[in-house]
Amino acid sequence: AKQQGETIVKGHKHYELMLNLQLGIRHAVGKQGPVTLELKSSAFDPKEKVWTKFPQEGSKHTPRHNSCDFRWKDYCPQVFRTLRKLFKVDAADYMLSLCGSEALRELSSPGKSGSFFYLTNDDRYMIKTMKKSEVKMLLKMLPAYYNHVRAFEDTLVTKFFGLHCVKLAGANQKKVRFVIMGNLFCSHNSIHRRFDLKGSSLGRTTDKPQTEIDQYTTLKDLDLNFIFRLKKQWFQEFQRCNHFLFIF
Repeated sequence: AKQQGETIVKGHKHYELMLNLQLGIRHAVGKQGPVTLELKSSAFDPKEKVWTKFPQEGSKHTPRHNSCDFRWKDYCPQVFRTLRKLFKVDAADYMLSLCGSEALRELSSPGKSGSFFYLTNDDRYMIKTMKKSEVKMLLKMLPAYYNHVRAFEDTLVTKFFGLHCVKLAGANQKKVRFVIMGNLFCSHNSIHRRFDLKGSSLGRTTDKPQTEIDQYTTLKDLDLNFIFRLKKQWFQEFQRCNHFLFIF
């Protein structure tokens, strides 16, 4: 079956970035510590981050690699480690999906944010690059998000598994911040239409002609011509999720 996105192979402009992401994730997840659900407030401190240097020749704590020198940052590592446990994510499977021999796939950005999106080969996880302001917002909402996930095991909100940053060495000194999320579209069911809904009508139609729309096209609010009828339990869960989102 046709897979969405462009496979990142050697020669791709983001090939080294992909290697850096995979090296960093493998390092971060591989050094798993004890997990407790009762986290101290200090674990949520935006300053709670860990920098690790990844020199090309390797170091005492990092492997030798073929990418450029870079630094790796983990934001609130204890919180995200615990979230992965709450979401019943096995560390070995997580690393295999993100850092295995299969390359990531890059999606063309469906929005105006300028973010890049990457999918794992098994479609289970999505990586999204973020602006500094977006990282700050996610860290600000993290305590409430964590409490929500603990309270509602089957929550429908986006599942966040890690928040990281890669800083390239040398004259460039470029920082790439990114979040790892569960891919909502990872399903055994056939997906015929995809929508990016923001609750707005301004400019909220796809720019593709009808003849070019396929199952990978990102449609918008005014393209939605369905009426949804939910079971009472689903509707109540949907309202709970909305209440959480509207807090912010």
